[in-house]
Amino acid sequence: MEQTDIEKYLEKSLKKKLGKMKGMDYYADYQYVRKILIQDVLPNIKAKEPELTDHGERHIENVLNNAWRLLTYDEDINKEIDRYKDINKLTCYDLYILCLSILFHDVGNIEGRKDHNKKVLKIYNAIRPNNREFDSEKQLISKVTSAHCGINSSGSLDTLKDVKEKEFLSGMPIKLQEIAGILRLADELAEGPQRTSNFLKIKRESKIYHQYAKITHISIDRGNERIILTYDIPLGSETEKSLSTLLLFAYKRLIKLDEERRYTKFYSKLLIPFKKTEFTFNFIINEDDPPKMSISDILSDTCVIPGKKRPNPTNLMNEFKELKIENIMRKLRKINGVKI
Repeated sequence: MEQTDIEKYLEKSLKKKLGKMKGMDYYADYQYVRKILIQDVLPNIKAKEPELTDHGERHIENVLNNAWRLLTYDEDINKEIDRYKDINKLTCYDLYILCLSILFHDVGNIEGRKDHNKKVLKIYNAIRPNNREFDSEKQLISKVTSAHCGINSSGSLDTLKDVKEKEFLSGMPIKLQEIAGILRLADELAEGPQRTSNFLKIKRESKIYHQYAKITHISIDRGNERIILTYDIPLGSETEKSLSTLLLFAYKRLIKLDEERRYTKFYSKLLIPFKKTEFTFNFIINEDDPPKMSISDILSDTCVIPGKKRPNPTNLMNEFKELKIENIMRKLRKINGVKI
């Protein structure tokens, strides 16, 4: 895996703030962990959980890139905007813990999917055994990664509530809750064709997750205060039943993603600019041709905590009538060349 933009920025920030030698030492510690995880840990997750969509190197790279896009502006969005003005609100120590937490957040899957977010300490200890120098770092990473999914100490899905707003590393304050929120949203946005393959043999109960990955494309647009989801749905081989199943699953995931957008910025001020989720469903016969039909709209802000309301496709379809399955099927049947 090549060095990502956020890792380049981390290296530069460490050297600038701590001095060249100390900054190089910190980044060398980061690189050591990165190398072992990429070479020895992440590749073995697929062996343990072969039905999962990708949780390996490509996924980690995707999450790192998502974190970068959540915190920076596109270079061409507005020449008057400092591209780095918001990421600069994080210290080099904040960025260090954020990047390490991204590297570690899914390693628990190597011991099974259940409670994988709570298994980081064991993997960390195996990489840095008997070294008390990293005790604080280890605990901070464990707290951040534990909050990226699952439930909190009270049995609620409000996991970020359990993360303290501020803790310390080497005597320096760390915006821990801010970091945890950024990781959680960056991970939620790490979906798409890169997480699956046409050559995998997938059991029936896991197939829908891989189908969803194939049709999903996510863009992060901080300058225009939005997350963009585009679903490219192929027509031709799908039956009405299978297409309906895929659409309902996509609706649930759309609701969940928008819920995470609103939830994480309640705890992470740097995510406040993201005020809406724009979605488009493209129905395609040939990938080289324009869509035969498209449905687009926007989910805008009302802040919620995950778990208060379960993702309900019926509510979504009642709000956006064009998304009703029967309406989609009726329109598709009228399109020349579409067989449903």
